[in-house]
Amino acid sequence: MKKTFFYLLIFSQVFSQSIIDTLSVTVYPEFSYPGVAVEYKFDKVNNSNITFPLPVNIDSVLYTISTDSLEFEEIVQIENNLLKTLNQNGNHTVYLFLDKFIKNPGPRRFSYNFASNQNINTLILGVQIPFGSEDFEISASNFSLEKVRDQNGLTFYQGISNNFTNETKSSISLSYYNPHGNTSIQYAANISTQDSTIEAPQPTVKDKFVRYPLLTWEPMIMFLFLTLILVLIYEFQRPKND
Repeated sequence: MKKTFFYLLIFSQVFSQSIIDTLSVTVYPEFSYPGVAVEYKFDKVNNSNITFPLPVNIDSVLYTISTDSLEFEEIVQIENNLLKTLNQNGNHTVYLFLDKFIKNPGPRRFSYNFASNQNINTLILGVQIPFGSEDFEISASNFSLEKVRDQNGLTFYQGISNNFTNETKSSISLSYYNPHGNTSIQYAANISTQDSTIEAPQPTVKDKFVRYPLLTWEPMIMFLFLTLILVLIYEFQRPKND
């Protein structure tokens, strides 16, 4: 009986390691990093072993873990192009910093093959559209993408794939033209600075008149009113004098 329970326990552990309930993969072209960053976000439970195969051209990897009692952040090293999750339950977020672009206006192209060594119940893919970009095009196999906007005003192409297996891959390709050569954060900062430095137009004579209304007909009415009073007084005084 004990052996049966032990084997069942081992089997359940192995099975739990092969499943990710929900994984969010978001691609950020030239958002704050002068290249393409890819974000993996998922919850890890039961200290399961989760691994992702990665492309060769990775600049660096930032790994964060968040729980009720822990905030962890570290630059991690990648060995054999394989991302191994850290042995800690909680909300895991991994940032992959990939292709760097030359900081000049011009066309941009990027491709990424997503794969997982685990089955994924729900895979959410998002691709952010860079600020000020032109002719943005995106394709992702095994996904039907639609344009959405989040609560921060960022625009994405987003799609959902259910029951994404460890034998499935998604080829993600995007292209666009960057007319300013900056990241989205730099572009937004420049726009904000330009708006704040625009001088207010000098008020015209008409604007000054509206701002400081001087009703020139009021003294005239008062003059006519006083004249009328004087005339009436004069008319009343005439009979007496006569």
